[in-house]
Amino acid sequence: MTMMDKFYVGVCDLVTSSLNKLASDKPQEYSRGQLKNFTKHFSKPLGSGAFGDVYKGEFPDGVLIAVKVLKNIHGKEKIMEEQFVAEVDTMGRAYHRNLIKLYGYCYEADTKYKALVYDYMENGSFDKILFKKKDDIAWPKLHNIAKEIAQGISYLHESCYPQIIHQDIKPANVLLDSNLSPKVIDFGLAKVNMGKSQFEQSKVKGSRDYMAPEVNQPEQVKLSCKCDVYSFGKMLFDILGSKRNQVDKNGFAGQVWEKYKTNQLDNFILDCGIKEEDKENAKILAIVALLCVEHNPLARPMLSSVVKMLDGKIKLDTPVAPFYPNYYSSDQSSSMSDSRDY
Repeated sequence: MTMMDKFYVGVCDLVTSSLNKLASDKPQEYSRGQLKNFTKHFSKPLGSGAFGDVYKGEFPDGVLIAVKVLKNIHGKEKIMEEQFVAEVDTMGRAYHRNLIKLYGYCYEADTKYKALVYDYMENGSFDKILFKKKDDIAWPKLHNIAKEIAQGISYLHESCYPQIIHQDIKPANVLLDSNLSPKVIDFGLAKVNMGKSQFEQSKVKGSRDYMAPEVNQPEQVKLSCKCDVYSFGKMLFDILGSKRNQVDKNGFAGQVWEKYKTNQLDNFILDCGIKEEDKENAKILAIVALLCVEHNPLARPMLSSVVKMLDGKIKLDTPVAPFYPNYYSSDQSSSMSDSRDY
């Protein structure tokens, strides 16, 4: 065999190996028996919600996983089927370090048994850290978490074709790995937007506390990826206020807006428990949050621009008319998705 022949054989082997890896990265189908083996008969529960139970497991090669077994809820069978299909379809299209990895699924047509197999996240859900003070994370790390979440969602909006719109961005739908790197989860409400501009939606989807004003309209309206930008902006307020001992979650965003308009934002940030050396960084995040929740969707930035703003690489615009739906209270917040910790 000549040197050239060896070269071509090497190239072919590399292509074959890459294609095989690509195929293996797609969500795989597993049997219920395999899931029982992975989880040792579902012996290590991680959490339970309205729509499913989550168990810790392990692949034969030692990789830790989280298996979510979906419940069959009477009267909501169609919704559960749709969310299951949306999750598998969406995650089969998207690969980014700030999106949860879906290893595979299990579906039994006769029993309607449905389960999803994810990468295991050691530090659980972001909302536990923000609202239940599970861990005291330094501000620079919180800022970096915010930036990484924006990178993940930006990938869905600007690098995927067809475009993917999550429709339920909130802290409970972000998990943290062992290095506190965030992964966006729960694509059961995701919309694959073929037109990559606007789409019509016949029913309200998402969590009210994080829902863009255009989503919650009595009449059918045109929506876009900017509804995710609004939800992300609301989450930025959660991050900004997480260092305070007591926070009026519903009124906090309005306080940020008032302090910004009256040039009192610097002192307000220090009152939030953020250190002097982190003040400028936090002030940028606060203004970015205001830009993301502009009432007019067209005025909200794309999340790729948000990443650059948070990095200080581009100039911040001036917020004009942020919108805060004060007619919702936290105990009325509802969602098709449930908070989970795995």
